Amino acid sequence: MPPQLFGDLGPVAQTASTTEQMVQLLPRLLAAVVLGTALSLRPWRLLMRQPLPRSEMVQAQILLCAAASVITVVIGDSVAKAFGLVGLGGFVRFRSGLKDPRDAAILFLVIGLGMACGHGSLGLAAAGTGCVAALLVVLDFFRAPEPAEPRRLAVSVAADDVAAAEEALRVAFGERNVLVHRCALDFSGRRLELEVEESLPGGLGESLKAVRGVPLKDVRWTALTPKGAREERG
Repeated sequence: MPPQLFGDLGPVAQTASTTEQMVQLLPRLLAAVVLGTALSLRPWRLLMRQPLPRSEMVQAQILLCAAASVITVVIGDSVAKAFGLVGLGGFVRFRSGLKDPRDAAILFLVIGLGMACGHGSLGLAAAGTGCVAALLVVLDFFRAPEPAEPRRLAVSVAADDVAAAEEALRVAFGERNVLVHRCALDFSGRRLELEVEESLPGGLGESLKAVRGVPLKDVRWTALTPKGAREERG
């Protein structure tokens, strides 16, 4: 057979190799996405009446599981590729704070599961996901309830004696852990404008009911949202 015929087989062999790699990658990548989703979403929390994890953390864990699967397929048995990918990974920086320390551990777990999927050990990855999920169910069952986040509110109060009303309000707020950040007195309009922070839900309402000796008029308060929008309360 002429030598030039062997040269024509190179592109064909390369195409066949690429197709074989794609056939191997797709089911492994799909398995990594499914297992990563099941582990990061933690749907059993709905039965426990607990909030699901933050959406950005869920998406990050799914992407990491899928990325680990692809990286494992790409590396294969090549030591040079492994060191190259480790070097590139050094440029990655995580700037998102982790409120729950367990999220950091789950990040490592999903990477390991993704690597198992990329290696083709789908049975091992499924068994690992089941064991980790069972462990998380137990940990979520004994999980302490998250404390309520303090809220900032703007309070507007009318009173005949503005100075006496301010003193009475500060006493009532102090007894119920309502922190006063700002206070403005309008003597001509006989009105107080305060910005307060309540550590427990309902603390502001209880404080206003506990004010004694000074009649308050036209009491209104507004919840200050993180985006600056305001929601009327009263």
